[in-house]
Amino acid sequence: MNPYVTLILDVITLAALAAAIIYARRLSRQFNDMRADRKAFEKLIEAINNATSRADAATRSLREAAQQSGDRLQDKINAARGLADELEIIVQAGDSLAERLETLARRGGPAQPKETAAAAEKPAMEKTDKQSTGMPRTRAEKELLEALRAKQHSS
Repeated sequence: MNPYVTLILDVITLAALAAAIIYARRLSRQFNDMRADRKAFEKLIEAINNATSRADAATRSLREAAQQSGDRLQDKINAARGLADELEIIVQAGDSLAERLETLARRGGPAQPKETAAAAEKPAMEKTDKQSTGMPRTRAEKELLEALRAKQHSS
């Protein structure tokens, strides 16, 4: 074989080896960059996982706080409804009592002696009570009727 052919083949082999070395070096740098990027990517993923965990915990605590607030609000609403019902009953009792007092005021006439006035008023009061509802419905009505009777007896 010709020495020139061997030399040419050696140069071609050296050039191919040089190209392979250069390519391997580039590839090695890219792998190193990928490893560094992978570490940064893993840190990013870990930070995202931590943030997600904190967000879940915050969401749970907000949900619990909202549930507790909702329960307290519902309790207050229920209490308010009960008070509204009681107030309605009290207003109705007051209206009923006012009507009775108005009826008694209309029946009022000239002053009578205390003994005869008391005797005359007692059946009239009982008749008025029995006509409207039979008996006072609430303690407040009883107290108001007693106060009215006491006032009429003292007059």
